[in-house]
Amino acid sequence: MLDIAPEKVAYSVKYGKQQLLEDSRLGFEFDSGEFGAGLKAGKVQRRKIDEAYELVVGKVRRARNYCNEMTVPLVERNGKERTVNLIVRAFDDGIAFRYEFPEQKALKDFVIMDELTEFALTGDHKAWSIPYEAHFYEALYEASPVSKLGWVSTPLTMETNDGLFLSIHEANLTDYAAMNLIPKEGSMTLKTNLTPWSTGEKVFMKAPGVTPWRTMIVAESAGD
Repeated sequence: MLDIAPEKVAYSVKYGKQQLLEDSRLGFEFDSGEFGAGLKAGKVQRRKIDEAYELVVGKVRRARNYCNEMTVPLVERNGKERTVNLIVRAFDDGIAFRYEFPEQKALKDFVIMDELTEFALTGDHKAWSIPYEAHFYEALYEASPVSKLGWVSTPLTMETNDGLFLSIHEANLTDYAAMNLIPKEGSMTLKTNLTPWSTGEKVFMKAPGVTPWRTMIVAESAGD
């Protein structure tokens, strides 16, 4: 579900009757200011995707990409009227979304100082993660409840009390900063924390362009 209110844009996720994510913020902090409040939705486009592609490595040779896709233009109400498209895909076993920056006069070469994407979890799940300070993704995972997490790299894998397994990660990371997660104090909400340049900027972006996919995979336990 997507909610576009004057003060923020947020999304939530359900799996069957189970609420996986409460209202979770979307948006950016550009070098020219925040993009995430005072927005309106443009014309929504929907399509079904059903395609197959070959894997270079894996247990099977061909994989199926089957989902429903929705593209929502997020348009500023003020004089700049910059537009960022939110592309959302719903699969049988998860969701994915990314931001798209279409070519436009008001948004050409710009700097992303922060990505405001959040994952507002509904419980203090058991989590397995690699600390951000680890030098390699092959580092040993650490187990802890979400409430005890520090700054962690993705993928972040979790088990809920209802027997579901969740994994938050990213896909198609190209010309963009890697996504890490950091908990917001006093809540079960995880905020995107992009790996910065040494000078503090997160991403030097040029439109047209896209971010990586932000993904959540859902799996039921073997006994269900």
